[in-house]
Amino acid sequence: MFKSYAHFSVNHPLAHKTNLLLLMIFFLTCSYQLLANEKIEYALGFIIVIFSIVIFAKASDYKRKYLSAGK
Repeated sequence: MFKSYAHFSVNHPLAHKTNLLLLMIFFLTCSYQLLANEKIEYALGFIIVIFSIVIFAKASDYKRKYLSAGK
């Protein structure tokens, strides 16, 4: 999964940046809703964000180690 996303981010950098932007908007929305409405349901968004950050980090590490060597 990390390897696939690393290749995807190299081949489609605009889509990768869009994913990061959407994730940031989702995080900000969940944060605002959690603070404004004080409902624990909005904390579920943080789990999704943390999972996505782990995927991005592992893919970035893979990309740095194996995909950058050819350039």
